[in-house]
Amino acid sequence: MRNTFVCAGFGLALAVASSAFARPILQYGATLDGTQQNPDVVTPATGTGTMAIDTDANTMTINVVYSGLIGAQTDQHIHGFSGPEVNSSVIFPLPAGGSPINAVWNFTEAQQANILAGLTYVNIHTTFAGGGEIRGQILPVPEPASLGVLAIAGIAALRRRR
Repeated sequence: MRNTFVCAGFGLALAVASSAFARPILQYGATLDGTQQNPDVVTPATGTGTMAIDTDANTMTINVVYSGLIGAQTDQHIHGFSGPEVNSSVIFPLPAGGSPINAVWNFTEAQQANILAGLTYVNIHTTFAGGGEIRGQILPVPEPASLGVLAIAGIAALRRRR
């Protein structure tokens, strides 16, 4: 019995220690389409973006893929700081060349709060739509662990109703 408590205590200490040294990498994502443009753009084009944000290093690792553009791609960047359906200024240019887009953004401490609040978006500009053919707000992706906790809470609530 004593060994069980010692092992459990050691495991808990190890878990706490390792989480204290873990870098806070946050997963964000974007779903791009013409309906998010302001004004809306009717286009078959769609895309997705995955972003890993390191809050200690103030970096965002960006991967965006898209297809179906009507016009030739002319520019692509991240805009901020605004919510959905509100246009804002370019704050980070993405590399030219088409899909996929891969980049690392070193943002400032002052920009971090707005990024984490979901006030940035990816915009792909084309000859068809100079203001942007597709756009996607950069938002947090729910963690699987958080979803598990929500599922357990839901099951507990259902059991409690009985």
